[in-house]
Amino acid sequence: MSERLHLAAPNLSPWKRVRHETVGHFRVFEVDRGDWTDASGNPRGDAYTIRCSDWCNVVALTPEDELVMVWQYRFGTDAMSLEIPGGVVDPGESPEAAAVRELREETGYVADSVEPLVVVDANPATQNNRCSTFLARGVRRAAETAFDAQEEIETVLVPARFVPQLLDEGHVRHSLVHSALERFWRLRSARP
Repeated sequence: MSERLHLAAPNLSPWKRVRHETVGHFRVFEVDRGDWTDASGNPRGDAYTIRCSDWCNVVALTPEDELVMVWQYRFGTDAMSLEIPGGVVDPGESPEAAAVRELREETGYVADSVEPLVVVDANPATQNNRCSTFLARGVRRAAETAFDAQEEIETVLVPARFVPQLLDEGHVRHSLVHSALERFWRLRSARP
């Protein structure tokens, strides 16, 4: 049995928001401004945060051990991005159900089984949301795609053995996709 990490809790305490206002409503997020004090009550100034819905991603493997990946244009980087399927978790929807839905909508693929892979905070410096990634096995094309109005997606199958190359050579630059594929490869490599 391997040694377990025992990480001490921080001595710091969370800060407190003493005033809050929403300063912008946008299609996929809201911007809040808050005044903050530290745990001792000392004023620490204002900070802007972004409220987003939770997100999901899915590492989808075909019976032939290929990853179902997607190319799509991203506004923020003004570039094409190679990613795994994913999107917003709708209100009242579980992250797993959202991952299954996004896989089907973006690629037309459905899975024999789905299991949790990793949950990460999207960007805790400014955002409140999490991204849950699932591993889908035995995926096969079984439906038509159903893109959102601002989506144009091209599906590509990549043999799973090339995950290290995708990451090391910079083919995957989306940080949430990168972390999901790193986790997938690490767990896969640890298998006997």
